[in-house]
Amino acid sequence: MKTPWFKRFGILFIPATFMGWLILLAGIAYAVYIFIKIDSKSHSVSDTLMSFVINLIIIITLYSLVAFISSRTTKTKFTSNEK
Repeated sequence: MKTPWFKRFGILFIPATFMGWLILLAGIAYAVYIFIKIDSKSHSVSDTLMSFVINLIIIITLYSLVAFISSRTTKTKFTSNEK
Protein backbone atom coordinates (compact mmCIF):
# COMPACT_ATOMS: atom_id res chain seq x y z
CA MET A 1 0.00 0.00 0.00
CA LYS A 2 1.64 3.22 -1.12
CA THR A 3 -0.66 5.85 0.37
CA PRO A 4 -1.76 5.32 3.98
CA TRP A 5 -5.52 5.56 4.49
CA PHE A 6 -5.16 6.99 8.01
CA LYS A 7 -2.79 9.29 9.87
CA ARG A 8 -2.10 8.63 13.51
CA PHE A 9 -2.37 11.43 16.07
CA GLY A 10 -1.60 9.94 19.48
CA ILE A 11 -4.16 7.19 19.98
CA LEU A 12 -6.53 8.52 17.32
CA PHE A 13 -6.61 7.62 13.66
CA ILE A 14 -7.75 10.40 11.32
CA PRO A 15 -8.76 9.47 7.74
CA ALA A 16 -6.27 10.74 5.17
CA THR A 17 -7.82 9.42 1.95
CA PHE A 18 -11.25 8.78 0.50
CA MET A 19 -11.08 5.12 1.52
CA GLY A 20 -10.34 6.12 5.12
CA TRP A 21 -13.35 8.45 5.20
CA LEU A 22 -15.50 5.70 3.67
CA ILE A 23 -14.47 3.27 6.42
CA LEU A 24 -15.16 5.88 9.13
CA LEU A 25 -18.60 6.71 7.73
CA ALA A 26 -19.45 3.02 7.36
CA GLY A 27 -18.54 2.46 11.02
CA ILE A 28 -20.68 5.39 12.15
CA ALA A 29 -23.62 4.27 9.99
CA TYR A 30 -23.37 0.73 11.36
CA ALA A 31 -23.25 2.03 14.94
CA VAL A 32 -26.40 4.11 14.36
CA TYR A 33 -28.14 1.12 12.76
CA ILE A 34 -27.22 -1.14 15.69
CA PHE A 35 -28.40 1.48 18.20
CA ILE A 36 -31.80 1.79 16.49
CA LYS A 37 -32.16 -1.99 16.25
CA ILE A 38 -31.28 -2.52 19.93
CA ASP A 39 -33.48 0.39 21.05
CA SER A 40 -36.52 -1.01 19.26
CA LYS A 41 -36.27 -4.31 21.16
CA SER A 42 -35.24 -3.11 24.63
CA HIS A 43 -37.54 -2.08 27.45
CA SER A 44 -35.35 0.36 29.37
CA VAL A 45 -32.49 2.78 28.89
CA SER A 46 -30.07 0.52 30.71
CA ASP A 47 -30.91 -2.42 28.43
CA THR A 48 -30.26 -0.24 25.40
CA LEU A 49 -26.99 1.23 26.63
CA MET A 50 -25.53 -2.01 27.98
CA SER A 51 -26.12 -3.80 24.69
CA PHE A 52 -25.01 -0.83 22.59
CA VAL A 53 -21.75 -0.23 24.46
CA ILE A 54 -20.63 -3.81 23.83
CA ASN A 55 -21.32 -3.43 20.12
CA LEU A 56 -19.68 0.01 20.05
CA ILE A 57 -16.50 -1.41 21.60
CA ILE A 58 -16.40 -4.06 18.87
CA ILE A 59 -16.91 -1.45 16.13
CA ILE A 60 -14.19 0.82 17.55
CA THR A 61 -11.79 -2.12 17.90
CA LEU A 62 -12.29 -3.17 14.28
CA TYR A 63 -11.92 0.44 13.09
CA SER A 64 -8.70 0.83 15.08
CA LEU A 65 -7.31 -2.43 13.72
CA VAL A 66 -8.02 -1.49 10.12
CA ALA A 67 -6.67 2.02 10.70
CA PHE A 68 -3.52 0.72 12.40
CA ILE A 69 -2.76 -1.70 9.59
CA SER A 70 -3.47 0.79 6.82
CA SER A 71 -1.68 3.74 8.46
CA ARG A 72 1.72 2.16 8.15
CA THR A 73 3.75 3.13 5.14
CA THR A 74 5.76 0.59 3.25
CA LYS A 75 9.48 0.97 3.67
CA THR A 76 11.56 0.71 0.56
CA LYS A 77 14.99 -0.79 0.62
CA PHE A 78 17.70 1.51 -0.54
CA THR A 79 20.23 -0.18 -2.72
CA SER A 80 23.70 1.17 -2.95
CA ASN A 81 25.52 1.39 -6.21
CA GLU A 82 28.78 0.27 -4.64
CA LYS A 83 30.51 -2.75 -6.14
